[in-house]
Amino acid sequence: MENLARLWKSCVLAMLIWVISTHSVLASVHTYSDANSILYRSLSKLQDERDRAWQVVFYKRFPIGQPDAIHLRLVGFPGLVTLNHDQTLEVEANRSLLSAKDVTSQDFPIAHVGEYDFKPVLNQLDTDTKLTLILHLSTGDTRLKIPEETALEWWRVASWQPDRAP
Repeated sequence: MENLARLWKSCVLAMLIWVISTHSVLASVHTYSDANSILYRSLSKLQDERDRAWQVVFYKRFPIGQPDAIHLRLVGFPGLVTLNHDQTLEVEANRSLLSAKDVTSQDFPIAHVGEYDFKPVLNQLDTDTKLTLILHLSTGDTRLKIPEETALEWWRVASWQPDRAP
């Protein structure tokens, strides 16, 4: 009977470790400001369908005297992925397929980094929409599922307004 109890405890512990390791999302939200703008961003580390790690930065910037911008920056592992900047980022949202324009700076030609204008996409979504990003790589497409808690964080960032002008 004692062995059965140990086996049960070991199984429960193993399941708990598995759930935490496969479903954990490292995310953080921070505000930054300088003389020219205020930035509010969410930072997550996610894995695509091929288990490649991506840093996902969703941010809203308030430049002085300009309209706010909402961008999504994807950073893959150098040498492992090359983003195709000639194509838009596709966003699966429930049964819709939306696209975000690649706005990666020509002055920032790093193959594993892409930046996308996400504001037009947000205007077409509900807060409870499940999101999957379709990334176009030089070696073919890959999918990056956005966990619900990350998507809710994005909504928080998108709806944020600074208390005062910088």
